[in-house]
Amino acid sequence: MIDDPNVETRVLNSPGPISEAFLDDRSFLSVIIGPVGSAKTMTALRKLRHVGMRQGFKLDGRGRKRRKARCGVIRETYPSIEKNTLPSWFRIHPESDGVFSRKAPYSHKLNLILDEDEYGQATDICELEMEFRAIGDQGVEAACRGWEVNAVMIDEADLQPPDLIAFLSGRVGRFSDLDPSLVVDPQIILSLNAPYMDNWVYKLAVERELGDLLSPELVEALGDRKLIETFIQPGGRSPGAENLHNLPKGYYAIQAALNKHRPSYVARMVDNKFVPQQFGQPVNPGFSYEQHVREIEWDPARDLILGVDQGLFAAGVAQQHTPMAQLRTLAECVIMHEDGKTLMKIGPTAFGQMCRQMLNDHFFDLRPEKLRVRADPAAFAAADRADNEHQWVLAFQAGLGIRGVKVRPARTNAATPRLEVIHRAMAEIDGYAVHSRCKHLIRGHLGGYRYAKATIGEGESRGRLEIANTIYTHVCDGEQYAALEADGAVDFVLGKADRRGRQRSRAQPRVDHGQGYFSGRQ
Repeated sequence: MIDDPNVETRVLNSPGPISEAFLDDRSFLSVIIGPVGSAKTMTALRKLRHVGMRQGFKLDGRGRKRRKARCGVIRETYPSIEKNTLPSWFRIHPESDGVFSRKAPYSHKLNLILDEDEYGQATDICELEMEFRAIGDQGVEAACRGWEVNAVMIDEADLQPPDLIAFLSGRVGRFSDLDPSLVVDPQIILSLNAPYMDNWVYKLAVERELGDLLSPELVEALGDRKLIETFIQPGGRSPGAENLHNLPKGYYAIQAALNKHRPSYVARMVDNKFVPQQFGQPVNPGFSYEQHVREIEWDPARDLILGVDQGLFAAGVAQQHTPMAQLRTLAECVIMHEDGKTLMKIGPTAFGQMCRQMLNDHFFDLRPEKLRVRADPAAFAAADRADNEHQWVLAFQAGLGIRGVKVRPARTNAATPRLEVIHRAMAEIDGYAVHSRCKHLIRGHLGGYRYAKATIGEGESRGRLEIANTIYTHVCDGEQYAALEADGAVDFVLGKADRRGRQRSRAQPRVDHGQGYFSGRQ
């Protein structure tokens, strides 16, 4: 390239590796979730530009490659676009570049020089049009009608209507003034801060509830591309925080301090954590989606523990422990209504059958001698059930129907030792991990499993913290009963003396089942 003093050079520093991976991702739905100041919006806009530059070309009369692309950005209002989206875009291409029109929908037409010959003459040109649309009060269908784009970005996606995806899926990949066959990798790009767990983007991008999107026709049309990929940036106060080199010193510390009275805001906007849109602090504040959620392989050589919380809203959790006593939660059995907001009542026999099915689905050829089942000790006293099953444990065991496997009581159902085992594991490096398919349990750890409101009346407060009875309580309890089986976890049950290495008493361990105590060989 020949140096030209009239040409302004702008260098965009990379925010970090997560952003770079997102930038290169070719998935049909590409999602980036990050804290404020992490450059996610700017990276998503750069990604639109990259999509435009990847479109196919035709040679013009001078032998130059000519590409044409139109990419779009959509969000709730034009004032939001003006205040939040355009400033980021103008850092990439100032308003003075090309031709910018503020007539709704806003548009920016640019000629991008992708390559030059040895004399500085353009040999590869992309005619890119960026279009910025607002939904306003006209509705999603009207806002998207007639739109033909190669790719579209949903800015602040969690604030936009969930039916946007359905409408936009029919709008992307349709633009080509040259030849439809030249369209390359149409995409829908989502950029947002950590959403509340009840938000539609959380269900789509994190829990992968794809619904009608997961059709054979779409999968076939995508070829070697993935349907969806989600990129979660580290929190602003995490060691791997991105874009710090472009932020003022102490940026996130100041943000956290100024918003200390809004813990859920700090969790989402600063630490990039998913939280419930509900009152109460999470019982497991050390849980981090980024650190603790991943794909985990089942090890057939080690015992599998099924922790069970009994009752009409029973839940089960399958877990293994590494040789270092690290917790690995592999699967869950939770019975939800179709609305995804309420648990379904179920008797012990039917619940046992569902747990058996869960084991069959995820742990093929599991040998009975490698399975331990530990249930809430309170279940062993349940002789009078509203569902007319005699004793809950016996009925559940019959439903489970695995010869040679007996359901035994967990070591305790006292809250303190159970929680301590989980908290300790989450605090250790690689001490805890949960498989991404355990959606309900993950939601619990993210804050659905929380403490009850401290005040119970005007001028009155509880003397101690109590855990709220939510739809997540049962599955989290089940995981705790399984976790108590890890080597060393029993030390928390049998007392501080064991943790100091003293000789343990030969007395039988005492198990609290909520109505009294009984002793038994564990």
